[in-house]
Amino acid sequence: MPLIDEAAIVPGTGYIFLADPDTPRPTNITDPRDPGPAWNNIGHTSRDDLPEFGRDGDDPETLGTWQNAKLRQTSPDVTYSVTFQSVQATADTYRLYFGAGPEAVQPDGSLRIPARPAPQVGALLFIIVDGQRMVPLWFPRASLLGSDAVSMDVAQFWSFPITATFLGSSSIGGDLGEWAAVAGGGPSS
Repeated sequence: MPLIDEAAIVPGTGYIFLADPDTPRPTNITDPRDPGPAWNNIGHTSRDDLPEFGRDGDDPETLGTWQNAKLRQTSPDVTYSVTFQSVQATADTYRLYFGAGPEAVQPDGSLRIPARPAPQVGALLFIIVDGQRMVPLWFPRASLLGSDAVSMDVAQFWSFPITATFLGSSSIGGDLGEWAAVAGGGPSS
């Protein structure tokens, strides 16, 4: 693998967008704040607790025979996710955190919290920006739901931890998403 200095990324700024499930990946992002009309910015997220991508599942197991103790390794079942901290007290944030459909939003803009949360499924797009470079991360199907306690601190923003679990999408052969190579053209962070 060659040394590519431009591919070493500092995630100085980032944007998170949500769209209808299986919304296609934007093909020509020139402004990380506007990937296209299908994508809705989820708003401000924590700078202190940046998104964290997770991996949960089995470890590969090495199988052997009498003749070769390390003949083959299994392919483990793995689930991938990302957790981010929304800091906007809006109906959209509440819907994702509490697992509420659009019908839970009341005429005055408040949210009726469901007794039984239902993860909200949508396409998710992260655009990570490092100076003039961008790295889009696209997941056509993600199941989003609040994942921990709402955090309050008199010296920090109120934060709502939301976890998106990546689901297989028939639009890309059952796979989970695509991480793009580094692209140029973004604004300075």
